[in-house]
Order: sequence, then structure tokens, then C-alpha cells
Amino acid sequence: MGANARGRLATAAAALAIAGLLLGAPATAASAPARDRIAPGATLVTLRGGPPPGPTRSSRDATVIARVRRLVNDLPAYRPGPVCPDDLTVPSVLAFYRPRASTPYAEVSFQLGGCPTATVTQGARVVAPPLGGPHLLATFGLIRRLIDRPTPTT
Repeated sequence: MGANARGRLATAAAALAIAGLLLGAPATAASAPARDRIAPGATLVTLRGGPPPGPTRSSRDATVIARVRRLVNDLPAYRPGPVCPDDLTVPSVLAFYRPRASTPYAEVSFQLGGCPTATVTQGARVVAPPLGGPHLLATFGLIRRLIDRPTPTT
């Protein structure tokens, strides 16, 4: 599956998850245990898209990957308000890859405009309700800085 198809699939999955919330589907922190969102085992994490669109960022640093995974897993479930401003921004997609894999085993789509949320998918399956809360933008900024940080050399 090409990158464009995965992006459309992630966007569609996020839209379905948000539509379910707006129609009254429950969203609680207990609805998806953190350990089920992003499993360990990644040897590469990438960040692409978003405002402004820039180059794909990546890290193979095990410490960075573990911290990024923990930051995503610690995000609370979030139920956006009934009215959100239009969000026409391109989502930023965080992807986790296992060794020798050409496709990610998990992705997190950060929609940072309108009512900011993050949606976790594995393949085409949404594995958690939308995530967010008051610290989502700060968490995304920290993730971006962690991935941008050069890997220390010894």
C-alpha cells in the first residue's frame, strides 16, 4: 500500500472514530488500556506531514522511541465538544516500524487544528478512542523535538 493510500486510510479511520464520538459512543480512559495503544518493539519512528508540511523526520534511537511511545500511550481519551471549528490542516502522522518492516505496525494521526485529537491505528483498525486533552499540543511539540534531536555518537 502506498503512502498516499495509507494517509487516506488513516484520515478515514480518524473521521469514523470522531463521528462515532459525536453520535454518542463512549470515550473513557478505561476504554483502551495504554498498553494496547502502541506496543513495544519499534526500531524506527517517523513523523511526516502536518502544518507546515516539511521533511519526514525519523529516529532509530531506542531511548527516543521508548519515550515517544510512552508519551502517546499516556495521552487520555478525549471527547471533543459538539462543535469544532473546521480543520483543513494536513494531519501529522507518527509511524512505528519493527525491524526489517516496510510498513508501520502502528500509526498516530495528530489533527492539531479545530478540536485537536490524536488517533491510533494499527493497519486500518482504530485501536483507541481519539486521544487528546489540554496537553496534546505540548505533547506533540515534545515528540517533534525528540525525533528532531540528533542521535548522540560515542
